[in-house]
Amino acid sequence: MNEERDGREIFAILDDDYARAILEATRREQLSAKALSEECGMSVSTISRRVNTLLEHDLLVERTHIDPSGHHYSEYEAQLEGVDVKLLETGFDVRVELREDAADRFTRIWDEMRKR
Repeated sequence: MNEERDGREIFAILDDDYARAILEATRREQLSAKALSEECGMSVSTISRRVNTLLEHDLLVERTHIDPSGHHYSEYEAQLEGVDVKLLETGFDVRVELREDAADRFTRIWDEMRKR
């Protein structure tokens, strides 16, 4: 899935060392905020702020799990696949490529087929 985005916002997010570290860590596996804190060497509050920004821009997805005792917790997974930047005469054209899980991809393809 390829989406056009505001280049300044994407550049600002990707310029942040903490946000990049979170994206890199969650690209390999789903991680909780506590696990991210340990993996990236950041405080949980720093993780929380960056995770919220990444979620707002769909660069990260949150998955909620319920443990055997009934408590729930969230894990995060990177959705960012790539960023394509083109320099135009009047600015930049920024397209963000997001990963899709199989179910989302099937739904999107099915919807596109039904429209034809």
